[in-house]
Amino acid sequence: MAGGSDTTLRLGELPARFVGGVGVSGRWRLSIGRCKPRDVVAVAGRCRVEPAQGTPDVEIITDSSTWVEIDEGRSSGIEAFTQNRLWVRGSIQRALEFELLFDRAFAGGLRYEIRNVEVGGRPINVLSAGDEAADPLLLIHGLAATKSSWLTIVPELARHHRVMVVDLPGFGYSAKPRARYDAAFFAREMFGFLDALGIDNSFVAGNSMGGWIAMEMAITAPDRVRAIACLCPASAFFRRPGVRLVRLLRPELAAASLFLPRARVKAALKQLFADPECLDDRWYDAAIDEFFTMWRTPRFRIAVAAAARRIYLEEPSGEKGFWARLGTMQTPALYIYGRQDVLISSRFAATVTSSLPHANVEVWDDCGHVPQIEFPERTIARVVDFFSTSAARSEAV
Repeated sequence: MAGGSDTTLRLGELPARFVGGVGVSGRWRLSIGRCKPRDVVAVAGRCRVEPAQGTPDVEIITDSSTWVEIDEGRSSGIEAFTQNRLWVRGSIQRALEFELLFDRAFAGGLRYEIRNVEVGGRPINVLSAGDEAADPLLLIHGLAATKSSWLTIVPELARHHRVMVVDLPGFGYSAKPRARYDAAFFAREMFGFLDALGIDNSFVAGNSMGGWIAMEMAITAPDRVRAIACLCPASAFFRRPGVRLVRLLRPELAAASLFLPRARVKAALKQLFADPECLDDRWYDAAIDEFFTMWRTPRFRIAVAAAARRIYLEEPSGEKGFWARLGTMQTPALYIYGRQDVLISSRFAATVTSSLPHANVEVWDDCGHVPQIEFPERTIARVVDFFSTSAARSEAV
């Protein structure tokens, strides 16, 4: 294991390797092994390392060996985070940005970038990883989440695809416009995002609300979506008690709803898993910190309320209803539902099978609402295999 003196020396070298630029500012606290915490401060195009003081934007916690692996490019912060060797308190986004601020060698670790892509004059924040010549894969998060909900499987997916993990408009670090926040809006924004990158068609995977958007993309522009993987996707509900009242409610009212007890958020987050103990408590702390970073923004709260309202109001029946429209979709599709999901009933699996006889539909008995977090290895295996098989069949036609 690397000693404290080696770690201190490496931290001292960071200012000379700083490539963050004039517009970068922030305070990153590094708590590494037994060393005293140090703050890396960036301001006005310069970087300095100093004793910890004040309140940082984010604290990164790891052991000395892991830090050396990251510093030497043998690993990345994302990989260490997914392997429970690195922990974050505060903004996960700022933690992800940290290693991008410094020139460093790459020796097999995940290479990624974070940037804004302009769509209609508004930024969509994206984390990209993998070979740009590989088949593109767009990952879309769920309601009230951010791109960090996919970090558990990004490193492995990046071995097979050009992975693009977005913050949807209204969420995360993307613009938060006044919009309908319905499936059609999100689909247009995602196609605009692909256009901006010069991508004609892509594989798409979505969790929860992200699955709803993936389906909309495949229905409206099948030539642009090679295949979709929907993990516990939101869909139109047949039973919608109080729908008239929901139609009257205005999402703007959510702007005033600031107070939310941390314990309540943690309890709700744990309900997303069949076995909440599958995750270390420090993972929940990081996820809750990230959520509250967003929750303090009124337009984020409005976006959450508006999107939830649109999902609930999605018309299920009739010629133009969701399920009739879904039945016209020819795009190869994989659906994964969790039997223990408290948000999206696994009974939707039967409805999807009825509407889409050609779709691959699975119900995982031991899973909750977020398979990519609860069962990352299984999710990777199924998604990679499905997209690979879909690509092979498409090329054979």
